Amino acid sequence: MESDNRAETGRLASEIEALLFASDTPISVGRLSSITGESSAKTIKEAIGELEEFYRSCGRSFGIVQIAGGYQIATLPEFASTVSLLFKSRRKSRLTQAALETLAIIAYRQPISRAGVEAIRGVNCDGVLATLTERELVAISGRGDGLGRPFLYSTTSAFLEYLGLKDIRDIPDMEELEKSLETLDLIPPPVHAAGDGDGPAGTDDGPAEADHGPDAVDATVYDGTEEEDDGDR
Repeated sequence: MESDNRAETGRLASEIEALLFASDTPISVGRLSSITGESSAKTIKEAIGELEEFYRSCGRSFGIVQIAGGYQIATLPEFASTVSLLFKSRRKSRLTQAALETLAIIAYRQPISRAGVEAIRGVNCDGVLATLTERELVAISGRGDGLGRPFLYSTTSAFLEYLGLKDIRDIPDMEELEKSLETLDLIPPPVHAAGDGDGPAGTDDGPAEADHGPDAVDATVYDGTEEEDDGDR
């Protein structure tokens, strides 16, 4: 019986490993549970722990990180400079100051309406909000109770991924957040299949839910980003 349990645990760990390798975004415990059929969050986490220990004992160049409400396989920090050479010629873009300010406001005041953001910044934010939505850093998370029931915006799991945060409770103070955002290089967002977008960032261990992407954004709106070519550095 004990050997059977070990075999089942090994199978579960292998399934989780396959899922983490196949996904380019973090997977929550709830989602792993839904796919593998293992209902115990504790067992899921134990299997992940076994994988982490195995990678460490073998001296692998990657490990499992807990980020944006889920788990993801990532290369170790000491190999960052080597891996960066692979993407050196990739074109990146950096958010403008207006976009950075808006993103910081949403991060701290979420959920917040467009009017709420504009009241703080004192300028129209339509184009900037379109940029942040297209970049999947913010998403419409509901409607307010005011006149016309305006859309409310919140940060997404992609926002947490870019900053290396587990969940929104880990958002640093304003000064540190602004410094992090100023150095944030954004690779153009991936093209998702229908229904494969991210909603507002949550926490780990939640039940598996269908993914719903943010509302479509007019791509002709000025995106508030400044492009950089790594090859010119």
